[in-house]
Amino acid sequence: MEKSLNEETYEKLKQDIMTFRLAPGDVISAQKVATRFNVSRTPAREAIVKLEKEDLLKILPQSGTYVAKINTARAEQEWFVRMSLEVAMVDRFLENVNDDVIEKMEGYNNRLVNYDKSEESGSRVDIDNAFHQLIYHTTGENLAAEIIKMQMSHYDRIRYLAEMNQSISNKTNDEHRSLIEAARNKNKVKYLNIIQKHIYRILGEEGKLKERHPDYFGI
Repeated sequence: MEKSLNEETYEKLKQDIMTFRLAPGDVISAQKVATRFNVSRTPAREAIVKLEKEDLLKILPQSGTYVAKINTARAEQEWFVRMSLEVAMVDRFLENVNDDVIEKMEGYNNRLVNYDKSEESGSRVDIDNAFHQLIYHTTGENLAAEIIKMQMSHYDRIRYLAEMNQSISNKTNDEHRSLIEAARNKNKVKYLNIIQKHIYRILGEEGKLKERHPDYFGI
């Protein structure tokens, strides 16, 4: 029970950081986390320790604990890992994709196109992640899927920030439609071209996001 509560507190706190309900620079403490999630200080402290190791929190001696800024250097490294893995999956994905997978991809993208925060339990990025996790699992590359799920914190924070902008989110929907079409036709050249543009695009939006939210970004 205690382990489950620790994990739940960690996941809730991480989600609040990822989605900017807790913004870079916000002060965090075990007591504040305990009060926020109605838990004792033990799971609150455990969550803080884990998130500090992930570079999502900064613990400064004699000063306190703060939500970390987006580490752009780390985000670029995470992007490289995702790009390398997802591009390497293209051949196997197109070999394995079938009507059932296409239907599920369309289902995820329809939820993005018609996204209504009041009707969805998660964010647009959560649905987008599920769309791509389906691709990874279709290839059988479950370890790659786990790496991408667990190691993309700073790259994903940029994605969360970007998806708050309607014009950017519309591009995501359109690119997913093109990916689905290419997958249905097993068109490798088109699929590869789109997936590379799709994954890279968020980094291309970074400059605009920094202008809008200069206090959110670090090195």
